[in-house]
Amino acid sequence: MQKLTLQVRTRDHLLDLLAKSESSAWVVAQDKLEKITHIQVVNFAGTQMIEGVFNREYSYRKDDGRLVIKFVDGRIVNCNVQFDGQNPVRYI
Repeated sequence: MQKLTLQVRTRDHLLDLLAKSESSAWVVAQDKLEKITHIQVVNFAGTQMIEGVFNREYSYRKDDGRLVIKFVDGRIVNCNVQFDGQNPVRYI
């Protein structure tokens, strides 16, 4: 099975997200959900991100269908990630 990393871009403070081991609700394709193994939550500037293991068991969909992303073993690392356009969600 193909494995994917879910990468999202956020304006939220990474330390706050790391403390909760979750990121906001995102539009995540249902057909991709079973393939996601890891997450990257990138700050809006693209200079730091949380890397972690996707916690499928505790992630959940809100009433609007967006997925609240839960993760374990998260850590903040420096990076240089560029986002094209407005779509803050991608699969790598």
